[in-house]
Amino acid sequence: MTSAAPLHILIAGGGVGGLTAAIALRRAGHRVEIFEQSSFSHETGAAVHLAPNCNGLLRRLGLKAQDIGAVEFLGNDNYSAEGEFLESIFTGHSEETWGHPWHLVHRQALHTALRRIAIGPEGDGEPARLHLGKRIQYAEPDTARLVFEDGFEAQGDLIIGADGVHSRTRKAIPGGDLMPFDSGKSAYRILVPTSKLAANPLTARYVSKPGYEVMWTKGSKKIVMYPCKGGSLMNFVILHPSHESAHDVAGSSGAWQTTGDKERMLQIYKDFAPSVLAFLSMAEEENLKVWNLLDLEKMPAWVNNKLALLGDAAHPFLPYQGQGAAQAIEDGVSLATVLPLGTPKGAIPERLQLYERCRYERAHTIQQNTRITGDGFIEYNFAHDEYEHSKDQLRQHLAAGGK
Repeated sequence: MTSAAPLHILIAGGGVGGLTAAIALRRAGHRVEIFEQSSFSHETGAAVHLAPNCNGLLRRLGLKAQDIGAVEFLGNDNYSAEGEFLESIFTGHSEETWGHPWHLVHRQALHTALRRIAIGPEGDGEPARLHLGKRIQYAEPDTARLVFEDGFEAQGDLIIGADGVHSRTRKAIPGGDLMPFDSGKSAYRILVPTSKLAANPLTARYVSKPGYEVMWTKGSKKIVMYPCKGGSLMNFVILHPSHESAHDVAGSSGAWQTTGDKERMLQIYKDFAPSVLAFLSMAEEENLKVWNLLDLEKMPAWVNNKLALLGDAAHPFLPYQGQGAAQAIEDGVSLATVLPLGTPKGAIPERLQLYERCRYERAHTIQQNTRITGDGFIEYNFAHDEYEHSKDQLRQHLAAGGK
C-alpha cells in the first residue's frame, strides 16, 4: 500500500447491507456512491432482530440501537395454537455473554439511521452520494461500470452488488444466473399498537413482559410477536405454507409491499385460539403485508474481478434465526476492512477475493442452518466479530505477500 488515494466505490442498492458498506467505506476514507432503484418513500414498516454479532459492528460505526427506539430482547414465551403456555426462555444476559446486547428494532428506524450516517455531513470521511430511482440494467465487472435503465452510466474502481434477492448485479458473477425459488413458506406482517393489545382482555397477558418475543405454533404454522419502536408497537410475523396465501402473492415476486387479504389470513388461522384471532383481527388491511419467503441455491462465487456481492444478493436468509440483517451488516464491515485507505487499484480483484474468503463459509453456514431449525446455533452466530476476523485475514494476506 504505497498510496493513500481513496477508491471510488459504486454500491448498487441502498438497503441495510448497502448502507452499512457505505458507512464503513466512507469512514475508511473512500469516495462512495449509492444507487437505489426506489424513492425511499414507502419504507417497509416491519421490525428486525439486531443480534449481538451485528450490534457490536453498528456501535463501531456510530449507531447505538437504543438511540433509535430499539427494545432489548429479554426472552421468549412459547404457546400452543390453543393458547396453552409451554415454556419461557430468558435471553437477557446477551451483553454479559456475547459482549453486546440483543435488540429488536423497527426496520424503518434502522434504515433511516443508517442513511443519515452514510450521507450526512457529520462523521469521518466524505459523505456518500445517494442516487434514487436508479434501476440497474447490468454491471460490468471488468471495468467497474454500472448501466441503468434510464441510460445513465456510472464508472468507478469497484462495484458492490447490494441489490437484494432479485439482484441484477448477480448476473455478472459466474453461476449468478441462479433464480430465487419458493421456500414453501409465506408470511403476513402486521404492526399493532401495544396499548391496543394491553386494553383487550383476550390479548393483554401477551404484552405484560417488556422485551419478550411471543410465539404460537401449530404444525407448519407459526406466529411470532415482538416489540419495537420503544415498545409502543408489536411486530407480527405470521408464517404459513405458501400455497395457502398463493393468491395474495401471485405476481409479486416476493415483494415486501404486497398487500394481504385480511379475511384469507383469518381463515388460515381459524383453528388458533380466540386470543390469537383477536390480535389478528386488529390488523389494518391497508397495512397488512404478505410476501413469499424466497430462497437461493448456494452461489459458487460472490466475486468477479471488480464486482462483489453482499447481503441478499449473495445469500438470502429465511427468517428463523434473525440473522438476515446481521449477515448483510457483517458483509459491509468486512468489505471496508479488507479495503483500507491506500489499497492499490490493481489489488482490488485480489482484495475482493479475500472478502469472499472471509465471509463465504460463515454466511452460507448460517444460511443452511436457517433451513434446518431456528435453534441450536447461537454460539456460532453470536460469538463472532467480523471486523476483527477480516482484519486478521487481511494481515495474514499481506504477510503472505498478497497485494
